Amino acid sequence: MLICTPNNSDQMTPASFLDQIVCGDVLKVMQQIPSNSIDLAITSPPYNLGINYDNHDDSLTYEKYLEWMKQVWLETKRILVPGGRFALNIAPTSIKNFTPIHHDFSNQLREIGMIMRTEILWFKQTMLKRTAWGSWRSPSNPHILPSWEYVLVFSKDSWALEGDPRESDITADEFKRFSDGFWYIPPETHRRGHPAPFPEELIYRLIKYYTYRGNVVLDMFGGTGTVAVVAQNTKRHFLHIDISENYCKIAEQRLEAAKVIQELPISTGKPGSKIVIRKDQTPRYEKLEKAQRELVLQNRLLDERANYLTKSI
Repeated sequence: MLICTPNNSDQMTPASFLDQIVCGDVLKVMQQIPSNSIDLAITSPPYNLGINYDNHDDSLTYEKYLEWMKQVWLETKRILVPGGRFALNIAPTSIKNFTPIHHDFSNQLREIGMIMRTEILWFKQTMLKRTAWGSWRSPSNPHILPSWEYVLVFSKDSWALEGDPRESDITADEFKRFSDGFWYIPPETHRRGHPAPFPEELIYRLIKYYTYRGNVVLDMFGGTGTVAVVAQNTKRHFLHIDISENYCKIAEQRLEAAKVIQELPISTGKPGSKIVIRKDQTPRYEKLEKAQRELVLQNRLLDERANYLTKSI
């Protein structure tokens, strides 16, 4: 796996960027990607809140931040194939200076001609230790903090993505569960030096739902490589871009480790699987491939520690 910073005067060929980690400025790298070459882009951009990323100024003025992000969206649209999808993870920011950044981004993307398909509510349940109540038990000035983030999904030019139906590998149960736009997925706890990494389950659902095997998946703010790892594990091609050499090295290490694990003759719990609780309360993973198997009731997923009741369908 190469970590490369391409020459600004050279444009990548489709073969040169497949399954690569590219360390460099996001716009300079994206401008070298051929048009109509990416099937799915997934990313969560820097939120411009002064977060301590490894090698990025996260404290631009809001106007300059939006202007910079619009240039990224224009490049995203250019490099997506017709019907290609863009899944953008974003959340409103701050309490006192509430900024509906998700609205601003969706407006920008619609203005440049992207089709807005849907918005997914990623319920994270991160409120257990909250302290920012505002006026406690008083209507004077109480605060509401979101326990969710959005995944905004767009398409380029067409709702449909062409592909070989034989390369669609989503199961019937996965399709039904993922089509419900309320996704309960705990946040990633293994950060690897990154302030806000994706959980693999979130990326697994987006890749399986919106792409065929063999498609190309991009994360232009790739961080420590979760999108690349899940793409590799699900037999998609990936392109990882990040300005931080440290994050790119971590991504490379994760990809190599994931490849080794895939080659080992062991059974592990995988994203997209359901945890089944045996009578001895020891969890095991069972991949759901038949609709007749027992499903956990959706409304019970909000309490991850409960002894779930099941219903046969």
